[in-house]
Amino acid sequence: MKSVAAGTRRIEAVAGDAARAWAKEEAARQQEKFEALARKKPDIPALPAFETKGDTAEMLKQIDARTAHLEKVESDVREWEKKSSKAAEAELKSRAARIASELAASHADKNFCVSEVAEADGKLLQAIVDALKPKFNGPIFLVGAANASVALVASVPKEMTSKFQANKLIEQIAPMVGGKGGGRPDNARGAGKDASKIAEALEHARALIAS
Repeated sequence: MKSVAAGTRRIEAVAGDAARAWAKEEAARQQEKFEALARKKPDIPALPAFETKGDTAEMLKQIDARTAHLEKVESDVREWEKKSSKAAEAELKSRAARIASELAASHADKNFCVSEVAEADGKLLQAIVDALKPKFNGPIFLVGAANASVALVASVPKEMTSKFQANKLIEQIAPMVGGKGGGRPDNARGAGKDASKIAEALEHARALIAS
């Protein structure tokens, strides 16, 4: 089967049993594609049925109808994913801004911020650091655990990197939680798997920054 224009197809050198066999194979491929889309968005409209009892022309007509349906569904799912991504990003920034304000207030009398953030992954921790930097002029070290993984983010004002380096902090502390990481002197990230060592990691971070 060859595409000759948008929405227009023709069968070349395929007839009778060969066309029916091709249609069945194409229907199976369409079903796989539909199931992949349904895993992303379960409430998509059902794929039109494919019946093998009719004649060859009817089977090919069904294939065309299913193809058109899948193209529409795929477009709708892409649009839904874009909207969902934007909503999730807005929620992330809002949550990060709220936590950053709380950390800024609780560390107002300190020259560094070392803290654990509950149920936080690396993406959230980085968003918190980005929101906290304008409010807090000092080294920042945050740790969080989510989805059986430990995330670490360190940030150091550029004017202070001659004394502290974010990447060095991460490189020293990430192994304590069974992980590794790295980055730049002013911003670095790490990840590990041992959440039971978070308190120890925070204590070590405080000791390194306060030294």
